[in-house]
Amino acid sequence: MRLILKAAYNSNLKAKRLELKEETVYTHRREGITAMYSFAWIMLFITATTAERAYSCITAVKVVHDAHCSIAYHSIDQGQGEITVDGVQDTQHDAIAFTLGHNEHLHDKIGSTIVFNKVIDVMGLSSDFLSSGVFTCPVDGVYKFQVYSLTASDKRLWLELYRNEELVASVYGYTPDNYAAAANAAILFLKEGDEIFVKTRNEYDVMFFGTPDQIYTTFSGVRLPKSGVEDDISFSATLSTHMVFKEGSTILYNKVLLNRGNGYNMNGGRFTAPVNGIYIFHFFSLADKDSEIWQELYHNNDYVCALYGLTPSEFAAAGNTAIVLLRSGDIVQIKARKTNKLYGENDQVYSTFSGALITRELPNVPLSSMPIAFSVGLSNSTVVSANSKVMYDLIFVNVKQAYDQRTGDFKAPTDGLYEFNVHALGQEGEPTWLELFHNYKYIVSLYSLVPKKYGQTGNSAVIRLHAGDAVYVKTRFDKNSALYGGRKNIYCTFSGYLVSSTY
Repeated sequence: MRLILKAAYNSNLKAKRLELKEETVYTHRREGITAMYSFAWIMLFITATTAERAYSCITAVKVVHDAHCSIAYHSIDQGQGEITVDGVQDTQHDAIAFTLGHNEHLHDKIGSTIVFNKVIDVMGLSSDFLSSGVFTCPVDGVYKFQVYSLTASDKRLWLELYRNEELVASVYGYTPDNYAAAANAAILFLKEGDEIFVKTRNEYDVMFFGTPDQIYTTFSGVRLPKSGVEDDISFSATLSTHMVFKEGSTILYNKVLLNRGNGYNMNGGRFTAPVNGIYIFHFFSLADKDSEIWQELYHNNDYVCALYGLTPSEFAAAGNTAIVLLRSGDIVQIKARKTNKLYGENDQVYSTFSGALITRELPNVPLSSMPIAFSVGLSNSTVVSANSKVMYDLIFVNVKQAYDQRTGDFKAPTDGLYEFNVHALGQEGEPTWLELFHNYKYIVSLYSLVPKKYGQTGNSAVIRLHAGDAVYVKTRFDKNSALYGGRKNIYCTFSGYLVSSTY
């Protein structure tokens, strides 16, 4: 079905015209669904009286899908290339979240703001964001942002995350004669009108890889859910200088971007949980040239997971994510497994440590009644055959048993907006090529290969789910992936939580 909608406006709008092009690929076995879907489009358009409302109508169509149907894809011509909107946009509720991707190669030398051409999901934001690449904060609150990318072969990647004129975090990657993955994250308190965007490094030759079925470069943001604490607990710390940390020492960060609830102690590098609850943690870093980076996330004295990187004659990037259940007074910190030489400068911020309380645990309320969250890891090395799911064997947290170890699936217990994080480390000299799927629909990819070494990679996405929908990590349809792991070597992780039950 192809519809071309043209809306002409009165003299107050100076005959401004908007053309919206919609393509739908839709299959369903139920009789009469096509006619009902077309009628819904017509009624939505009739009720639209302004350009903004017309746009909202088109992006707000909700397509219910199950085992017998595939999601409809809505394509909107924005004048600077096609932006594909998968899922449903809803600007009427409190949830604010997005994941944008880039499904083409991009080459830039002038420090441009990246305008992502693939919308994976958007909720609570205006259409201006899609065309400009600039997130403008609609309401005060605590927000988390993540950036992931993959270089083109033998090319360099250098991206920067900005809040207004302030550099928040940097992303760098390069593997000679191969592809390099890199990422970063930050949690910030934003005021209404603050702007967040991703740009390439000024006057630097940057090229990253992308195709429609290989989306590695993503930009995600969420307003963090209310946790049940008046001053929602969250922090973000960064390192803006070169530092050497000896084996077993705690990684210390020299700048605190956010510390709501005063849980993070910059002098000791430790986060102390102010209340019982489920928390999420992200940590990323960049090794100095030709140096090994090896850091571990600890919960009190218990090892949780790690990051690892080593790129001969270059700088290695790595990161990881975990969700854990903490008691008041529990300590979370990042430690050096071996001596770490970390790279950083005032205008190059690669090493970050961020965390937030997702939901508070209340007295006499069982874990099974708390909002949905899960976090799992791989505690053994394995070769996952082509087009097969990754089966994680180690559980950090699994509210409502939503992650099924037998199938490798996370099954959404309820409708809502969910955030997912995936990280992986390949075996020595072996490629890792994974994909995040929602039911049978491709979302994003992960790839790494460092010749004769171990390569780490990751990605993240915010996805709108119906109760019963499945989300899982699988290998590329035609490629095996050799994943590295051990009981004290947890690099391959899969985590997710309910951002909002508003749908």
